[in-house]
Amino acid sequence: MRLTLAATEPEIEATPGWFNHGDRILALVEQQKPRVCVELGSWMGASAIPVARAIRRWSGALTCVDTWSGTVGHAGGAPMMVWSFARNVFEAGVAGNVRMIAAPSVEAARWWREPIDYLYVDADHSYEAVIADLHAWVPHVRPGGLIVGDDYGHRNLPGVAPAWDEFCAQHGIRLERHQSVPPHPDRIEVVYATVEESCLISLKKKRSQ
Repeated sequence: MRLTLAATEPEIEATPGWFNHGDRILALVEQQKPRVCVELGSWMGASAIPVARAIRRWSGALTCVDTWSGTVGHAGGAPMMVWSFARNVFEAGVAGNVRMIAAPSVEAARWWREPIDYLYVDADHSYEAVIADLHAWVPHVRPGGLIVGDDYGHRNLPGVAPAWDEFCAQHGIRLERHQSVPPHPDRIEVVYATVEESCLISLKKKRSQ
């Protein structure tokens, strides 16, 4: 199913670090009004905070999955990064509808049991990690649910686009792409799709083999 957005997209509160795709993502959230939301890769909450603000209007909750162990070029590590994320969420006033799971995303998926309305994939950006996250988490998305990914086509993250393309081709998912105006300096796009029942059947069949 192709998602058609209204001409006027919601204005977002500026959140440092979310670059220039937040308007499109929040427009998708506004359209779908998801209640059970999962974000893979939350770092300091730049994307989690505006999404949590949006979905609390219809009693939605966001589960953030991250190791919060730090990356090259950033000071600190677990538990410092966990504390920083929690502080940012609290200070933004959305702690009541944000849940944290400090674990590798594929490991967390093994224990997940609730149908997901909105899945945002933005964790480890290697090809292997992205496709593993998609295989681990998309089966938990309900039919008609929304999957979204950032950093598609990033020149410094060459594994992201092939992982999404391969996964969607295998399971009959029609992937939409959006480039912000003005374009991000690295030409990255946000990608999104709705998950149909046929895709979930394909995934379940593959997992049972």
